Amino acid sequence: MSRIRLLGPTDELQPVLHRIQDLGLVHFVEIAETEALTQLVLTPQQERHLRNVRRVAEDADTAIRLLGETPTLPRRTAESLTLPRAALIAGRTRRALKTLEDRRRQLEEERSLILKFQPFFSTFDKIATSRLDLDGIRIFYLVLRVGSEQELLRMRAALRSSLGEGFELFSQPSASDESAMILAVSTADAQKAEALLSEAGVQPLVLPDQFKEEGAIHMIQRMRARLKELPQDLAEIEVERNRIANERGRDLARIQASLHDHLATIRTMEKAVVTPRAFVFEGWIPSPARAELERRLRKSFGDKVEVERIAKEEWEGELAPVVLKNPRLFRPFEAITRMMPLPRYGSVDPTPFVAVFFPMFFGIALGDIGYGAVLAAVSLGIRFRSKPDTKLRAVSQIGLACALFSIVFGFLYGELFGDLGHRLGLHPIIFSREEAVIPFLGLALALGVVHIVIGLCLGAVKLFRGDKRRAIGRAMAAIMVVLIALALLAAFEMLPGRFFTPLVIAILVAFPILIVAEGILAPIELVSTIGNVLSYARIMAVGTASVMMAVAANRMAGAFGGVFVGLLFALLFHLINFVLGVFSPTIHMLRLHYVEFFGKFFSPGGVEYQPFRHWSPREGAV
Repeated sequence: MSRIRLLGPTDELQPVLHRIQDLGLVHFVEIAETEALTQLVLTPQQERHLRNVRRVAEDADTAIRLLGETPTLPRRTAESLTLPRAALIAGRTRRALKTLEDRRRQLEEERSLILKFQPFFSTFDKIATSRLDLDGIRIFYLVLRVGSEQELLRMRAALRSSLGEGFELFSQPSASDESAMILAVSTADAQKAEALLSEAGVQPLVLPDQFKEEGAIHMIQRMRARLKELPQDLAEIEVERNRIANERGRDLARIQASLHDHLATIRTMEKAVVTPRAFVFEGWIPSPARAELERRLRKSFGDKVEVERIAKEEWEGELAPVVLKNPRLFRPFEAITRMMPLPRYGSVDPTPFVAVFFPMFFGIALGDIGYGAVLAAVSLGIRFRSKPDTKLRAVSQIGLACALFSIVFGFLYGELFGDLGHRLGLHPIIFSREEAVIPFLGLALALGVVHIVIGLCLGAVKLFRGDKRRAIGRAMAAIMVVLIALALLAAFEMLPGRFFTPLVIAILVAFPILIVAEGILAPIELVSTIGNVLSYARIMAVGTASVMMAVAANRMAGAFGGVFVGLLFALLFHLINFVLGVFSPTIHMLRLHYVEFFGKFFSPGGVEYQPFRHWSPREGAV
């Protein structure tokens, strides 16, 4: 990044900003006031104009949101519409769409209420055919769970005890696990019936307002007719909404883009300092783009506007903005990096290392072909439902990477939904996690050594630019971790025993160098680093727990009397294990990265690079 300063005449301020906005690469910053340079302040007239622009922009945003989709943005987004004309279009369109949305919501609520009474329709058919006289009769609409025969018997007994034979109770099973019931009593006994229903804990359904004044038979007829009319009414609303979208959609998109551009320009203007005749801006731009900025401004304004590069000595203590730039394959994993504060400018971006180690650790822990396939299917479903360059799309791509590693390690472990793979003839290639706990622990700790050593090396490279002594200490810590790991392997005869003594001598030689470079606290930090390595045992713990739960799920299939019941319990247990098998490794692998790995080199506190550029619907949705 290059720190630049722009100087030019005050009357060219807005045109200059428009050219810079077209380039879309300058990140402006606040400048401290001096005696000669004061902060730009909007006049009362400009403040009123700004309020009007914001109001019209809000109308346009609301109207486009009510359309349900972002209209195609015209290629030319310059303000060809005046603000009063834009205000008229945006305001009228917003009000029309709001009216349609309110009407649609009312119709949906009406349909929902009528559908609650649909189970009663056939019951009223029985009443109509029986020619029951409903004059002077109060109708209660009740819903009871299917299987509540005892409640129904108690209700009948209570009604008969209080009302004698002065009631009728009609029951009709519904499509759901409920029974629709109609209680008919005389108007004189209505209060007694209400009290009895309240004591029984039964809440009658409330009639929609538009049907309260009608007789029961006529009400049901009206409801049936209305239920047939509602789809047409909703379709008419959708037709009208589409008409508005076709007529005003492009205008709304143009208004939205131009006004948000205008608001961004005003916000940027407020970062300028001015004299009566000149303005001064400061900001950041990628170093390769500085020549292009100078060329464009010189072409449009000649020598009126000057771009000068600020020497590093003037801004060395300040934070330069940061932009994460990674290959397309690694880019989704920026979502994990961005869950932490951005790295400082000039430090290490951990995204490539996260992209390699996070899905690999996840796959080692889950390590099942079946679970990996299910995770892949879920991730693909999310991918198809998400939009490009969104967090949801990044999550789906991370999920696919994790699923791939889970399937690969599933083949290495010989696991398909636990030990089902063994029963089908699938054999482990490296080891079986059901039995080989120690080898699995060794694999997890070996990965911990590699991960921590890489983190220490990255920390040494970062420190070498400034504090070379500490950089040597960090590199020596990495060497010590490797030497200790090799010495332990030799001690347990996993390496030839003759290596043990030279490794111990190397450790004793390196230890004083570490203390000289890192200071008296170096031994404590070394012990802490060894503890970080041991934390990677959680990979083994999570993986072993997952496979044992999968094995238990398979054994459930034969642990119950019936095959169907056993399979049902086994599937349910597998589902629970799958959810835990995705959730638990995610949490633990994030912790291994954020605490153990990042702690060796990561420098948080970076400022996000936000260049002044044209507004886009995608940015507006973030």
